Amino acid sequence: MQRFRSLLSIINQRARAAWLIIAFFAFWQLAPSIGLANPVYLPPLSRVLEEAVTVGFGQLAHDVLISVWRIILGFFIAIVAAIPLGFVLAGAFRWVSELLAPLMTFLSQIPPFILFPVFIIILGVGETGILAVIIWSVFWPTLFSTIAGSHHIDPLYVKSARSMGADRLSIFIDVIIPSALPQIMTGMRNGLTLCFMMLIGAETMGASSGMGWEINMAQRMAVIPRIYLMALIVAVVGLLINYLFEWLEQTIVVWRDDAQRELVVT
Repeated sequence: MQRFRSLLSIINQRARAAWLIIAFFAFWQLAPSIGLANPVYLPPLSRVLEEAVTVGFGQLAHDVLISVWRIILGFFIAIVAAIPLGFVLAGAFRWVSELLAPLMTFLSQIPPFILFPVFIIILGVGETGILAVIIWSVFWPTLFSTIAGSHHIDPLYVKSARSMGADRLSIFIDVIIPSALPQIMTGMRNGLTLCFMMLIGAETMGASSGMGWEINMAQRMAVIPRIYLMALIVAVVGLLINYLFEWLEQTIVVWRDDAQRELVVT
């Protein structure tokens, strides 16, 4: 019964959000027509959607897939590097983590977009520079969240596992990783949000394809409806990525909670 009520609550929230979005698009369509906005600078929604036909659905799909592939590749490289390093710095080399903390904090405060020209100089123009921006965006939040999650593990879980005869590898896999996972997922979510924004900016500067490249071309040609169209597409893709990661996070956290309950019961 409780799950049914929770499901109804979620559906109700989603419905309210959908009505707000519909109202927003309706206002967008009407505002230029009734004189509330200049149609030159704010075209009606119908005119913006017509631009998709002009660009071509195949071209739009290609740009979206290119951008999403860049995010997937850069995100994967970043978490593969950041998560193991975070566990190592938090565990075996904790003193190294404390020593390097000021330097890592300083480097993490540098916006990736500002570093893009530097990446181009070092790595050259092309995909490598864009991937470097994505990796930089995801790496630091994931690294810090992994270190913080490892530091805040309840010692009772570790002591309980040791009393049951678990070795270090078993403790790491069955206790440390599940306990640190919520904070790691939070860092990954923050990094994913940041890297998506940085990707669009990087593509406007040094790409020959992708959603950011389409925005850059529309700006150069002063095709205002296309700019709005790409903004809509970016928003939809970002929303879908966020929902997908939210579903993944909820699935993994449920697994973590179940694992901890089993550990306590045992």
